[in-house]
Parts: sequence; structure tokens; C-alpha cells
Amino acid sequence: MDEPDTDAALSRLKDLCPPPSHPEVPPVPGTASIVPAGHRALTGAYGAGCFDEFLWIFAEGASNGHLDIAEQTERMRSHLRGRAVPGLGPVLDGYGAESGDLIQWGITDNADLLGWIPVGDPAHWPTVIIQAGRLGAVVTVDSSTDTVFRLLTRALKVPFFPDDFPSERPSFSPNPYG
Repeated sequence: MDEPDTDAALSRLKDLCPPPSHPEVPPVPGTASIVPAGHRALTGAYGAGCFDEFLWIFAEGASNGHLDIAEQTERMRSHLRGRAVPGLGPVLDGYGAESGDLIQWGITDNADLLGWIPVGDPAHWPTVIIQAGRLGAVVTVDSSTDTVFRLLTRALKVPFFPDDFPSERPSFSPNPYG
């Protein structure tokens, strides 16, 4: 997704679900970033946290390790390493990728994983949503920002997400349970 489209996607998301007035924006690590610019803009506006008490987004350098992209990516890769992932394998094969290549940028309260398939230009990395337990998968060519927006507007339906997500008035919280 080109930068103007990223800006438009973030603007649409902010109109639908206003970000916190003072998000906790983690500092970007001094090393090379593993995150597309569009996701850095998303976490710059919202910080790491939760949409509609269900969909968590991660940020680089988040103070809470459970919301840090690098830490959670390593945990996901460790979990998937050496496992047969029936619903995911064919998807990744189509991109010439393996489960160890994925970068996790989010999770649901049901432990469904959201990640990028990092092939080609980072601005165009597809998102894969991996079902917890059964390991089915849904792929969208959308950025993380567009994926969140499409999930919150029900334009993207994931068969293994609960029927009550999203609510009619989606909200965002850095810690909805705290």
C-alpha cells in the first residue's frame, strides 16, 4: 500500500474508532525496523492495545512484552516451528514463505494470530489471520491498518471470529482489562 493510501486508511479508522488522546507510543528501536511504515503510523496514533476488547495490536518496543512485535513474533515462530499447519501451509506455499518467516502484529482474545507474510515490498505485505487450535487461515492483501478497519466494519469476515465482534460502536483501549 502506498503512503497516501496508508494515510487514507488510518484516517478512515480514526473516524470510525477515535484513538486515545494520549497514546503510549513506544520508541522505535535503534536497529532496523521489522515493521512496515503503515503499521508504525497505526501504532503512532493508537499505541499498542485492544480494539473492541478483542483485537490486540502490537508495537515495536512496547513496554508490555505481551504487546511487543519482536517478542511475540519470536514466541509465535517458536510455537509454529516444526508443526504441521494444515490451513496455513498451502497459503504460505503460494507466497514462497514458511511459518518461520511470519511477523506477528496482533492477536485476538481467542488466541487467533495476525501476522504479515513478509514477501516483497513491506508496504504490500499480506496479512494472514491464523485460527487458534485448528490452525485454519484467512489471508488478505490489506495492510494491518486496513485489516483492522475492515474487521471493525465487517467488510472482512473471519469465519472463526465470534459473532459479537465487532460491536456497533468499536472502541480502542491501551488496556481494556486494567
